[in-house]
Amino acid sequence: MRRSSANLLFILVSLWPALSPAAEEKLDTGDTRYRSLETLARGLYYLENLYVDPTKVQTEDMVFNALRGIVANLDPHTMVMPRRAFDQLTSDTQGKFGGVGIIVSTERGKMVVVSPIEDTPAFRAGIKSGDEITAIDGTAIDQLKSGDASELMRGKPDTKIKLTVKRKDVEKPLQFTLVREIIKVKSVRSVALGNQVVYARIASFQDNTSEELKEILEKNAKDMRGMVLDLRDNPGGLLDQAVKVVDLFVESGVIVSTVGRSPKDVEREFAHKRGTFADVPVVVLINGGSASASEIVAGALQDHERALIMGTTSFGKGSVQTLVSLPDHSGLKITVARYYTPKDRSIQAKGITPDMVVQGQQVEVKSENLRKESDLKGHIESGDLSDLAKSSGIRTELEQWPELQKADYQLVSAYAFLRSMRFFGGKTPKGLKS
Repeated sequence: MRRSSANLLFILVSLWPALSPAAEEKLDTGDTRYRSLETLARGLYYLENLYVDPTKVQTEDMVFNALRGIVANLDPHTMVMPRRAFDQLTSDTQGKFGGVGIIVSTERGKMVVVSPIEDTPAFRAGIKSGDEITAIDGTAIDQLKSGDASELMRGKPDTKIKLTVKRKDVEKPLQFTLVREIIKVKSVRSVALGNQVVYARIASFQDNTSEELKEILEKNAKDMRGMVLDLRDNPGGLLDQAVKVVDLFVESGVIVSTVGRSPKDVEREFAHKRGTFADVPVVVLINGGSASASEIVAGALQDHERALIMGTTSFGKGSVQTLVSLPDHSGLKITVARYYTPKDRSIQAKGITPDMVVQGQQVEVKSENLRKESDLKGHIESGDLSDLAKSSGIRTELEQWPELQKADYQLVSAYAFLRSMRFFGGKTPKGLKS
């Protein structure tokens, strides 16, 4: 029967004062692993019984801090988490948590609603995109850290929360009293961009991410002429879901290889032909916030020449973590393997380099020496030949987009690329493949 290191420490602490000289001699000549644990156990015992302030040397706190000190010398993704943080992380990967259903963005000390999640307390109460949350339960947002503010909106189901909201063109602040409930978050959201191009954003890789994306593909399969798969600012998530997402687009071959602590400990995930949408042109958007599982997807699609990768270089997290629950309900996130793309590339600390670099916002070059036809005095006015020409123009199509997508320069670039592929028979022009 296995025992945790923490339990073993407690046993050693309790036995230490009663050990006989013969037992001590046996320990001294025994396995070095147990001598090391005895050193730690004696140190904890002395601190607990001799330190001047007993409130600072509680056994549970000391063991937790000792473990935290151990992982502090490892890689930055291996960490020990208190119960609350561990519970939140596991609920995030499951795509559900207790809250009110608001996606927010915090910028310059302001908390702005990006969008309320459909069929949630916030949505039903009438909170709208663009609303600014100025206070939570009477505490002003500018008096809270951004992480604390978001955390305050989460909580146990059936508990109440009061939000003070500032809305454009409304003179007085609005008050909303909401009752928290279990929020099921869709990790994939999509919108039709026009010209039979579908935009799908994966915010993180959760339990049902691949199924959600598959539903979108099936729904639009008959007439879809391209997909923009947005992985920007996607921190990662579940490895198996990243593999299944790639499997939706690739018919055969390696998707990802993982290598554990031994070079012989190699596992490979392979694509399957069944259920593959092999003929859908795909542009994948990445940036410096795309990490881990999102890099697995981008790297695999790039190596298989299945998608054009557009944007800026990704974060470069080429390792795999697993979650372990500890007896006191805290948790360990442990790095257990390195991963490699189908062409055996490691992106650790390097990232995925896009096939087409597109910055996050359009850069306008201004110069007195650069003049356009429209700047010339007496230039001939332009005019389209027909209403059909007007309706088929990309500018006209962009006007139909939601405001958030319309202002997204990288997305506009991806859409323009897919839209132009009709001139190449749906194939990526030579020179643009990886």
